[in-house]
Amino acid sequence: MQQGEGIRVSGTAVPGGNISVNVGTADSTVEIRIQGSQARTSHEVAGNKNASIPVPPGAGAGTQIIVTVGKGLRRRRFVITVTAPGP
Repeated sequence: MQQGEGIRVSGTAVPGGNISVNVGTADSTVEIRIQGSQARTSHEVAGNKNASIPVPPGAGAGTQIIVTVGKGLRRRRFVITVTAPGP
């Protein structure tokens, strides 16, 4: 689990799984993108300040996903590594 400024994000994810984000601030959306890509997707944060974001299609083991919360000076960025599922 990674955290900072009242935000908690899972540290790893598996292909086809979800990334868990808990936002303790007033932010209502979370953006994600695959490292090296400019394509971003925005996801709504529920009223309980939790978001379960699906790992993007094509993100295999070793892929890094950038999770961004907030705007301007309040913007926080986290890097999630996609790992191979266990046996």
